[in-house]
Amino acid sequence: MSDMSPPPLCIIGAGLGGLTLARSLLKRGVPAVIYDRSASAPRHGYGITLHASTYKPLAKVLDLDATTLRQKTAVDAAIGGSGIIDPKHLGQAHKDSFRANRQKLELLLRQGLDIRWEHQLDHISPSPGSLTLHFSNTTTLTVPHVIASDGPHSRARLSLLPSITPTVHPTVALNGKRRIPLPLYTALYAPLLTNKNILSLRTGPNNALLTIQVNDHDPDKETVSISWIYSRPAQGLRADPLHRPHRPSSGAEDIPGDFYEEIRDLGPLEGPFGDVFDAEKLGEERVLSWLMRTVEVPLREELKGAGERGVWFVGDAVHAEPILGGEGANAAIVDGVELGEWIAEYGVGEIGKWCEGRWEDWRRGVERSKRVLAEMHSVGKASL
Repeated sequence: MSDMSPPPLCIIGAGLGGLTLARSLLKRGVPAVIYDRSASAPRHGYGITLHASTYKPLAKVLDLDATTLRQKTAVDAAIGGSGIIDPKHLGQAHKDSFRANRQKLELLLRQGLDIRWEHQLDHISPSPGSLTLHFSNTTTLTVPHVIASDGPHSRARLSLLPSITPTVHPTVALNGKRRIPLPLYTALYAPLLTNKNILSLRTGPNNALLTIQVNDHDPDKETVSISWIYSRPAQGLRADPLHRPHRPSSGAEDIPGDFYEEIRDLGPLEGPFGDVFDAEKLGEERVLSWLMRTVEVPLREELKGAGERGVWFVGDAVHAEPILGGEGANAAIVDGVELGEWIAEYGVGEIGKWCEGRWEDWRRGVERSKRVLAEMHSVGKASL
């Protein structure tokens, strides 16, 4: 007797949205395969803010209670913490939001999933009733449907909707990571970061916002992982050497010397800020330039048209929010949880209705993120 079960649903991208969707489907007995460009499971060892409206439904998908999920993924879980955020630094967060280590979260999400690494989508060839996926490793796959969760530079979206490209907003943002020796962290950082996990300071002639975040604090390790962010408004009246909206992705590590001059111009800083924002130290470390991007896909022709050909989008592929001021991680997880529930109840053929129902929330989320980004870096903004 032949096996009449449907083929596994094809998902592009093993980020938070794709992983959550696959786990949501797995919980309901719907098979799925994820194809991802990475050579192996990526190590996203940085902190993200999760809200209760996101992590409580996610915990149910993972068959955990919310408290256990926090204990397993909080940036300070190893010292008995639960990722508490200082109320002074909540921003869009709430008192029950917490800082999670993304790597720990993704390790949980990957459990039990079929993920095919080294499969970067090159393009999609639609034909009546099917889609042929062409991967950069020369393999092809023919499927009836595909759900693209492959980020703001989605190859799937580029293939079907080439006119939809990310919008870059006028904000300068540079980022790096550092491992702080435990004795130094205990003496200099811990008094300010205990039960907070985020510090921020607005200072300098450019009204820069300096942020320090705990990524992973494990007392059994010799160092504590932190991230730092230097951000400010782009200078609109003259060319800004630190704002390069048209740079290629490969140019993220090409940091002009002007950045280090701006760090020196901050003058003497106290405590952790003085240790992190030191031009000489930063000059010896890996620094990345971030672009604050948003993606918006019109519902009527573009999104519906792609859906009619069997391609749907979730997460940053369809409603990307900027890294600063945005809620991209939460939005992608919510997409994954809810779409998994929808498919299990109504079937793949009805995904278009789900997208239509979510579209207005997506639009509002992107608009809100743009406002928050602008407010974070408005001239004259008080120190956080």
